[in-house]
Amino acid sequence: MTANRSLALLTVSLGAMLAVGFHSARAQNADAKADPYASSDTDKRSYDKHDFSGLWSRNPSQFKLPACPECREHGPVPGYGYHGKTPGRTPEGEKRFLANKPSRGFDLGSKQAIDHPEIDIGMRRAVPPARGNDPQAACNPLGAPRLVTFSGGGASMEMVQGKDRIIQKFEWTWDHRELWMDGRKLPNVADYLPRYNGYSIAKWEGDTLVVTTTGFDDRAWIDHYGYPMSDQMVFEERYARISPNRLQVDMTITDPVLYTAPWHSDRKVWALVPKEAMSVGGWSGLLEDRCIPTDESLFNKTRDFAGGKR
Repeated sequence: MTANRSLALLTVSLGAMLAVGFHSARAQNADAKADPYASSDTDKRSYDKHDFSGLWSRNPSQFKLPACPECREHGPVPGYGYHGKTPGRTPEGEKRFLANKPSRGFDLGSKQAIDHPEIDIGMRRAVPPARGNDPQAACNPLGAPRLVTFSGGGASMEMVQGKDRIIQKFEWTWDHRELWMDGRKLPNVADYLPRYNGYSIAKWEGDTLVVTTTGFDDRAWIDHYGYPMSDQMVFEERYARISPNRLQVDMTITDPVLYTAPWHSDRKVWALVPKEAMSVGGWSGLLEDRCIPTDESLFNKTRDFAGGKR
């Protein structure tokens, strides 16, 4: 083999290697850009991964803070929700599902609903609120899964962390949960009255706080698309503080009464809001954003009339 030919082959080989490396790098960059949950937090300060204390929002821009793209919803339809890949429903689950008439998602029979058969029908069956039966419309409690998924948009959340529990407070409905970390076991559901937020215990697995909740009141919906829950549902949340100003949770619902497989959610991400940023008239903290039955009933009269309900 001549020296010139050897040099030519070496040049071709190096060119091929560089091309593969270039395309590989481009593919990796594309994958990174495609990750909707890639952290936008540029804060490099040290922090305690086991400290969740503080005010958290999925819309920090409203507090004049940098935008948080990963905090937004990434579901298949506009609006907040549990999302994830919806499992099949049992006969009882389908019966309960059909009885719920949500007003969120694509309108039933609309072009959007028809053009997207790949989206679960639960998010393509919205009816006018006057024809719906969302428990929220009567100011009924939302229940833990819906509280957590609703804690975005204009609603914020606060974590108050003690030695034996974390109190999770929600701006919308001014509700709260207790996440017990004192080593207690989950109760026997049959021995306790069901609760909208259930009974929650929590423990650390490395830097992840694993919360398990049972004992739900089955009148609540999982989210505003009308997915039902049974009183046998087990709700698991895995919280992690992934950077100084980001808190994320991945959730799993296991409810064999209504669903044929465990249901994993889309990830939810919050941004930390400094106390001074969440202030109105000098008073810092969550707003008291309650659903008031008397106010809601007056609104519903107008809503029902406009919707043709007499």
